[in-house]
Amino acid sequence: MIHLKIITIKDKEYPEQLKNIKNPPKQLYAKGDIELLKSNTISIIGSRACSENGKKLTKKFAEELVYQGVTIGSGMAVGIDTVAHQTALEEKGKTIAVLPCGLHHIFPPENQELYQQIIKKGGLVITEYPPQKKAKSQNFLERNRIVSGLAIGILVIEAAYRSGTSVTAKLAKEQGKKVFALPHEVGNKHGIGTNRLIQEGAKIVTCVEDMIKEYPFLSYKRPKLKKKEKLKKQRKICENKEYNQIYQFITEQPISLNEIYYKSNKDIAQINKILLMLELEGYIEKVVGGYRCILDRK
Repeated sequence: MIHLKIITIKDKEYPEQLKNIKNPPKQLYAKGDIELLKSNTISIIGSRACSENGKKLTKKFAEELVYQGVTIGSGMAVGIDTVAHQTALEEKGKTIAVLPCGLHHIFPPENQELYQQIIKKGGLVITEYPPQKKAKSQNFLERNRIVSGLAIGILVIEAAYRSGTSVTAKLAKEQGKKVFALPHEVGNKHGIGTNRLIQEGAKIVTCVEDMIKEYPFLSYKRPKLKKKEKLKKQRKICENKEYNQIYQFITEQPISLNEIYYKSNKDIAQINKILLMLELEGYIEKVVGGYRCILDRK
């Protein structure tokens, strides 16, 4: 049985990130792996009434952040929060859930099973409230300062014009944390808040690499394709004879444009066009010395 731990602001286990925010909680009630309090955490936040696309984007970013060794933080609310936590667990990663209530009154009630799974699978659930405290409306904003305060940055997936998500982003900015936001199509109600955050200075991101490169102490690892995805890409490149006439010469060892030119007997303009398309579609990358293949051929 995993016991409840109480961590005061004077204890060595108390996270430094949290000490530096305005009005840090005097104590944390915790269940799970408290070592995660010292890990590099990025909190993923967004609408409770999220779109299907929002769920897909949350899953994609959470999955790739886990691969980078990042802990996923969130507030265990329905919607984006829930998908973020679930994805971290599915990918055998680490996650921290911050609750607006005591640990004897899990909120929302429908996430009781998620709460148990986070603890069981090596994650952490924390709150500043004693076990018998029930969730109240004021607790949610208080909780959100911890969601952002624990993290080295936050990622906003979806946000309405006026929402708790936007308030959390504002808190993160005040705390000196990096705020990342996904751009949305103009007129998309789920993206009004994210587009506004970008206008106000949030960093626009379209991939996890955009986030990781903002932290000098993190190094980006290119994700390996899952077997199904890899086979699909290999089949696609084999079916495109024009691409394959260039791609066949590119291996894991860099090859220069001149070498490709001499081997392929195509003109430079045509080669450059194909190389650009191969790069955009994730088959190759430009490196010192030319180009190299990033899709495992085995």
